[in-house]
Amino acid sequence: QIGYKKGAGYAYYSMGVSKVWNRDFLVAMEHTKKGLKIGEETGDKKLIASSYVNIGVVYMEQYNFPEALKNFQIALKKAEEIRAKQIMAWVYVNTGGIYEALENYTEALKNNFTALKINEEIGDKSGIAANYSTIGFYYTYLGKYSEALKYQFISLKKSEEIKDSSGIALSYYSIGYTYHQQGSYPQALKYYFLYLKMYKAFGNRYTIGFTYGFIGQIYTKQKKYNEASQYLKKSIKISKESDEIYLLKVAYQSLAELDSARAASPINSFQKRGEYAIKALEYYKLFIINRDSLKIKVNAQKILQLEMQYAFDKKEAATRAEQLTKNILTIAEVKRHKMIRNFSFAGIAAILLLSGYGFQRYRSRKKKESQQALLSERLRISSELHDEVGATLSGIAMYSHLTKEQLKKGQTNEIEKSLNIMQQSSTQMVDKLSDIVWLINPEQDSLQKLVTRLEEYATDMAGIKNIQVKISVPDKIAEINLPVESRRNIYLFCKEAINNAVKYSNATHLELTVKEIHGKLEFSVSDNGKGFDAVMVRRGNG
Repeated sequence: QIGYKKGAGYAYYSMGVSKVWNRDFLVAMEHTKKGLKIGEETGDKKLIASSYVNIGVVYMEQYNFPEALKNFQIALKKAEEIRAKQIMAWVYVNTGGIYEALENYTEALKNNFTALKINEEIGDKSGIAANYSTIGFYYTYLGKYSEALKYQFISLKKSEEIKDSSGIALSYYSIGYTYHQQGSYPQALKYYFLYLKMYKAFGNRYTIGFTYGFIGQIYTKQKKYNEASQYLKKSIKISKESDEIYLLKVAYQSLAELDSARAASPINSFQKRGEYAIKALEYYKLFIINRDSLKIKVNAQKILQLEMQYAFDKKEAATRAEQLTKNILTIAEVKRHKMIRNFSFAGIAAILLLSGYGFQRYRSRKKKESQQALLSERLRISSELHDEVGATLSGIAMYSHLTKEQLKKGQTNEIEKSLNIMQQSSTQMVDKLSDIVWLINPEQDSLQKLVTRLEEYATDMAGIKNIQVKISVPDKIAEINLPVESRRNIYLFCKEAINNAVKYSNATHLELTVKEIHGKLEFSVSDNGKGFDAVMVRRGNG
């Protein structure tokens, strides 16, 4: 009977592990805790330690790292008591995963080297191969690509030796990812496609979706925009089918970058570039919506997990209370207590229902707000394109008709003036379109990139009049990310100030300074020119 009970405990544990792989975390937690309870009742320390590992993994996958680490430490202690080295190795690998998520790759490496040493002691060839692959990943994150590829190719060889299909596929993926980050795109595509071929057979749609996304990113870098669009849309399709918000977030970000690149491409017509600029903004907004939805989903999962734990504990407590009442209470009393218990469960159900309704209303409201924000931004971009590009195109069209008339009359000087005006107008339009595309590009969010673009503009403008340009930005604030609207406003008013200084100041020195004062950013454009009387300045729309 004890053997049967232990078997049931390991069955619950295995189902818990399976549900983690399927990313059904609530059910995974429920099964694993049932296995843990049986392990504690039968005194099976191996089952107890294994269960704590899986509980830690469930918390880790939901970004609850403190709870994950707490459970990993319990698992490690239990495993050390019975010298269960394989479980110890699992703990170190998963602890490394937490440090990876926190971007502390040095600690992540340390934990994986410890796991590798343990796996070598017990001769776990599959574990050794996986350790080499993971270590390679962490070296990639640190930018040590040669070191990363060394470990990843060792992993591939060891997986091939033991004919471990999943290990071979993981090595293909990690090698492709390293080449991708290194900028070796042909090699990256080769290994991504090998990985994709194997995982299509396995049917793991989550990893297939990510691989499609990475291939799309590479094709964007190679300016193969049609191929990029094809693979990114495949990634979107899988994301929606599998309800994976994180994957959807990454895919929309990649599509925003793709259409930003198309909008900046000179091979496209001005009209097409404008259309791509609007689409890039739409995708960027969808990226923001899904990024925020992911945060909400993670918090909702935590709430549901607490509710599930509460219901589970309540059920266990009710079962124990019922057993006790059978021994000491009359049948009438048992019925009464059951009625009380039923009312209690009804109350809990009502609370959960109201909580779910409240959350649904909150999510619907946020979705409407996000859609309204997207519509407003689309209208703004459409208006800007109409005002800036439409007006310029109309001017060019007018002068082209005028030039035809001047050709008929042989007015050579007037023809040259008209052509010069058309050339200047088209150049200005390209610059304006470039600004619009740059301002909605999600890759340009940092203060440093904003200042770099302003520096390029100032240097080009000032060079015409031999004005020296100086940029002053403290390193500690250079990586601050700015919202799109703030970045746009800062860029436009600094650009206008630089333009006025070059045109009218008669200066020899121009300086752009950014300071942080009491938690606020102060931008200053100054020159050593003739200056102006602020009292006499006529106020316009600038």
